[in-house]
Amino acid sequence: MKETLSFKPASADCDFERIARLQQFMYHRRATICPQRAEIITASYQATEGQPIVLRRARAFAAILSQMTVYVQDDALIVGNQASANFAAPIFPEYSYDWVIDELDQFSQRSGDSFEISDDTKDRLRALAPYWRGRAHKDQVLSQLPPINLQAEKQGVLHRGGISMSGDGHIIPNHQFVLAVGYGGMADIARRHLDAGGLTDEQRDFYNAAIIAMEAALGYIRRLATACADQAEATADARRRAELTRMAATLSDMMTGGARSFYEAVESVYLTHLLMMIESNGHSFSFGRFDQYIYPYYKADLDAGRITREKALEIITHFFIMTNSLNKVRPWDHTQYSGGYPMYSNLMVGGMRPDGTDGTNDISYLCLEAMNQSGLPEPNLSVRFSKDTPDALIRDAARLIRKGFGMPSLFCDEVCIPAMSTLDIDLATARDYASMGCVETAIPGRWGHRATGMTYINFGKILELILNNGTDPATGIQLLSINGRPGRDVEYEDYDQLWQAWRKALNFYMKLAVDCDMICDRSLKYHDADPFASCTVNSCLARGRTLKNGGSEFDYISQSNIGPSVVGDSLAAVKKLVYDDRVLTLDQLRQALDANFQGPDGARIRRLCRQAPKFGNDDDYVDAITADVYESYLELLPHYTTDRQGRGPIGCRYTMSTSNITSYVPNGFEVGATPDGRLAGQPLNEGASPCLGADRDGPTAVINSISKLPNKKMAGGQLLNMRFAPGALAGDDNLDKFIAFIRTMRFKNVFHNQFNIVDTATLKDAKLHPEDHMDLMVRVAGYCALFNTLMPEAQDAIIARTEQGWS
Repeated sequence: MKETLSFKPASADCDFERIARLQQFMYHRRATICPQRAEIITASYQATEGQPIVLRRARAFAAILSQMTVYVQDDALIVGNQASANFAAPIFPEYSYDWVIDELDQFSQRSGDSFEISDDTKDRLRALAPYWRGRAHKDQVLSQLPPINLQAEKQGVLHRGGISMSGDGHIIPNHQFVLAVGYGGMADIARRHLDAGGLTDEQRDFYNAAIIAMEAALGYIRRLATACADQAEATADARRRAELTRMAATLSDMMTGGARSFYEAVESVYLTHLLMMIESNGHSFSFGRFDQYIYPYYKADLDAGRITREKALEIITHFFIMTNSLNKVRPWDHTQYSGGYPMYSNLMVGGMRPDGTDGTNDISYLCLEAMNQSGLPEPNLSVRFSKDTPDALIRDAARLIRKGFGMPSLFCDEVCIPAMSTLDIDLATARDYASMGCVETAIPGRWGHRATGMTYINFGKILELILNNGTDPATGIQLLSINGRPGRDVEYEDYDQLWQAWRKALNFYMKLAVDCDMICDRSLKYHDADPFASCTVNSCLARGRTLKNGGSEFDYISQSNIGPSVVGDSLAAVKKLVYDDRVLTLDQLRQALDANFQGPDGARIRRLCRQAPKFGNDDDYVDAITADVYESYLELLPHYTTDRQGRGPIGCRYTMSTSNITSYVPNGFEVGATPDGRLAGQPLNEGASPCLGADRDGPTAVINSISKLPNKKMAGGQLLNMRFAPGALAGDDNLDKFIAFIRTMRFKNVFHNQFNIVDTATLKDAKLHPEDHMDLMVRVAGYCALFNTLMPEAQDAIIARTEQGWS
């Protein structure tokens, strides 16, 4: 058993040795490609040509669940598999398929997120290609994108990401509702709507699809029950045989109605998550406020003597471990944006209840201990805290962070709730927020798809363009001329002219990004019609619509904005060096950038650029400029709405997010040298964090700089990542300092913070000798990954982060 946080086991009800075996299995598992889902859905789509898409999707879902391999993981208490093997990635040809065929021979050769694939699997997948040619979601998107959007992508400003080639994901189900009524209950609700009549064709199709999907889910659970019973017969271990027999009995009629016990509730949460991932290959399907909706089942079983605290810990830990059995394969160009096999399955504990009282309970602590025991990347564990959060919860969170898992990340209610209140929701609703995916925030069970993750906008590239009159030095493409003339020549007489050029260019590319969002959304209305997932979110069953057709109660989305700190630092350098101190001309600076600071004069200019004020050091000069960069984007948002406007949901508009996963690394590939002293091709900054190595004045200076940003307007999520030396948290005195630092964030307008507790020497050794660091988990962006699964460029970016300590 690992050293615990504050949990003191008082019985033998938690088998820590079994947990350790499962954990070690997960550390050494291999990612593979599974062809089963692709084959089954192809056959189903061929048989249902001409039918309404939501019915085709439901019938394909039913076919997959009835025909796919079902197995029970050795040692596991929580059961359910996504593919034919643990950590195997199924293929979803309905979203995009050309890249699958193109990359079949490269999957096992990748420098990060590699997948083993057999020759038989390659042959089986190639055989499906003719049917999907021209039929997938990506094909529809590409046929509708204007040429100017494709040119903006070639410039490196826009990147479509997952919205153009995968399912949507990015939802938090209403778990309280799902657990109360079960899959059978949701099917009954759909039947009652059908019986009532007066429906449109769209509604009738949706309700029929919902019934098919829910009955298919119940059938899948019965198959799991049979698998448990079969394994019970085959095992010689009497204890495991009895356990499997009980699991089979529980599963045999589970979710025909509501969950009846703590075990059923946890197993059902896992299965709902799993089934949504089988239905659609979107990611960021998240668990919401797990401690709030699970606690009543725990309390009832505890009071009745049906469970002990130790057994509850074991069940939660198995649930955590099994979420790591799920996987997703992405095209290589998108994998660079999200390295480390992430699923972004956020699970949140703590924080205010809707009535303003503190919601911390025993499950909150058990979740922290479960993550301590599992030590794996999923779920993406987060803790909410406020002035009323018990010191014990923050102390356990700090102890877990000190262990170096990169979890939990921390969200400050005093900042996040006001940010959510900028939307069309009341205070009680805002208090019920949870993190979805990385750091994006949403209201569980009430939001539609995509609180963030729409089109990626490369702020660093826009800066490069305005310094060159809108012309991309790398490609020569000019979509926007700042001075109305072709070519790269442009002069700015003062900083204000430069700033107005930034605003003009940002507005131009924002419009293109919104056009891309709309095209992808409208295509997903068809290709991602998801009756199962939609039924789990408020209002879809009442309206008879899928999420993409306006079924959800609220609808807010955001894009991914990459590099605001690079832009802030660069504009500050230009302002100081060119316009304030006049030690350089803009032309001299541009020539140095073109040469990537090579040569004696280039080196001299780079020194000046690197010495200019940098965000993250509590310097008002640059901090104010960086805040202006945020405000320049925020002021554009009221002009745009989503495709669901007028179809039922409240809101249907944009907010802002700096959740950009690992995209700050490949986006940096697209950007030449920048005036902050950054070299061409190097990473941009991650989230709202300072640029790599720029924060030189300690952790307090970092949060002082962050405090000056418009964080209470960032309803889409604001991300801060920090790295501390392990010694900075060693011992009780240093832990107390760290806890005080966490609590200080409440007064410093810090939306979110997350930490790596690992020294540079360990990271460098892990890159050279991955076999010696199989369990090294790091905070990559808004998620964690095992360090040895990352591509080298992402590893280097983590190594380059400032190693903080106390002065």
